[in-house]
Amino acid sequence: MADRLYARLTLIVATCLASGLYAETGEQIADRLCAGCHGEFGRSETRGIPSIGGFSEYAIIDLLDTYRHGFRKARTVTLDDGSENDMQQVTDALSVEEIEAVAFYYSEQEWRPHPQPFDAELARRGAAIHSRKCGKCHPKGGSVADADHALLAGQWRDYLARELRNFTSGERRMADKMKKNFDTLSEADKDALLELWVSAGKY
Repeated sequence: MADRLYARLTLIVATCLASGLYAETGEQIADRLCAGCHGEFGRSETRGIPSIGGFSEYAIIDLLDTYRHGFRKARTVTLDDGSENDMQQVTDALSVEEIEAVAFYYSEQEWRPHPQPFDAELARRGAAIHSRKCGKCHPKGGSVADADHALLAGQWRDYLARELRNFTSGERRMADKMKKNFDTLSEADKDALLELWVSAGKY
């Protein structure tokens, strides 16, 4: 009897979800699809996966759109249960309304930089480079959510280093304005910028 009742309730919930009568909240979507990689409240515990809690709503939507429109290649991630997932699968599973809901949820979270070792001398050099080349779009060392771009200050080193390599190789596309500045950076400049971002402004 209990099994039949459970089956009926499951069918009712599934029908409501499919018909749009019951809509998940942004938090529920985040818990179901995002937390396995990006951590609770969007604070990643995996060095190669970015924290996103505290990004602006627009920044999250823009991030997801880069996958939806093929501007960025998804990387396969193996989850704790052994299953695999990637951002392309996640974005393909979301409606526009669900993307807006999850983006709002993450925008309401607190950005908490990851404390990591860094080279203070290089970070100071990076601050000067960032001010000239990156500061217009990523003010205050990449720490301002309202700038509507990814937060860089205090992000995981491993993630930032990989994305710098991807930008350099062309694997990850850039807006024309960003590419114009990025192409003027030497490898030493990129190393300095990385130390600045990892320092979270505490150099």
